[in-house]
Amino acid sequence: MLSNLTPMQLFIVSAIFMALTMAGIAVVLRASLQKNRVMSRRLAGIPANAVQTPKKSTAATPKMIARFGQHLTLPGPEEITRIRFKLSQAGYYTAKAIPIYYGTRVVSLLLPVLGLLLYWGFYGADISTKTLVLSALALIFAGLFVPDIYLHQRIKSRKMQARDGFPDMMDLLLACIEAGLGLDAALSVVAKELGKRFPVIQINLDLLNLELMAGRTRPEAFKHFAERLGLEEAGALNIMLKQSEEMGSSMGTALRTFSEEMRTKRMMRAEEKAMSLPAKMTVPLILFIFPTILLMMFLPAAARLTGAFA
Repeated sequence: MLSNLTPMQLFIVSAIFMALTMAGIAVVLRASLQKNRVMSRRLAGIPANAVQTPKKSTAATPKMIARFGQHLTLPGPEEITRIRFKLSQAGYYTAKAIPIYYGTRVVSLLLPVLGLLLYWGFYGADISTKTLVLSALALIFAGLFVPDIYLHQRIKSRKMQARDGFPDMMDLLLACIEAGLGLDAALSVVAKELGKRFPVIQINLDLLNLELMAGRTRPEAFKHFAERLGLEEAGALNIMLKQSEEMGSSMGTALRTFSEEMRTKRMMRAEEKAMSLPAKMTVPLILFIFPTILLMMFLPAAARLTGAFA
């Protein structure tokens, strides 16, 4: 019975193999991210009893992927630097992020094809070679690009979260500066206050504080902070702080002006989304709501006419 599957059914079976593989990869990445959060909290000086350690059952899988990835032939230093920066934007900061990334790409590439070949060897002897090759190419194409697509979506999601929380960060930073705290101490307080609402900003602020404690200059640390977030607002903050420090102007006044500008931009984004809502509602209105209203209006009249001619 299984050997009589059509090409479409065979593709569905292959897609199921692919979905199961992606689910396993998602579990691996989630466990790795949890481990990264624990490490960043420890580096930030949070007490050990407040750190929730990941479960051993979920942490063992990234270790296996990392060991597998370490045996692969990795690209040159420039490509590794680019991938590491991309992984840091997605929230993966550990040293094993590079082997896990390449190991995940190889696993997502081989497992669906291996499942397809096993199915063909046991149940699909009557499947044509053309169908088998096309299905294998489709799975290889999907396995090659799905990890990067997931990484891109994760970077986009974290960037949106950081953009939403950036005005709140500026307001808290301004309040701390006007209360008499220095910039470094204010950054630590802001990171603690924003941890629950915007963990993306907290982790990057903790890394910023660690770079400052390690002796990196403030413009360089803020430049790396802006690059990790990928926001134009963070780059503008770096330029504003640098100019304020070089010219000797009041940092509180500069931060107040910058904070008001950030709140204005957030309000403009909200208004833009609200203005685009009627255009987005046009298609579902025409396809679903309008036919239903017409049906409710003309159905009684149609029933009466049918009864009159009966």
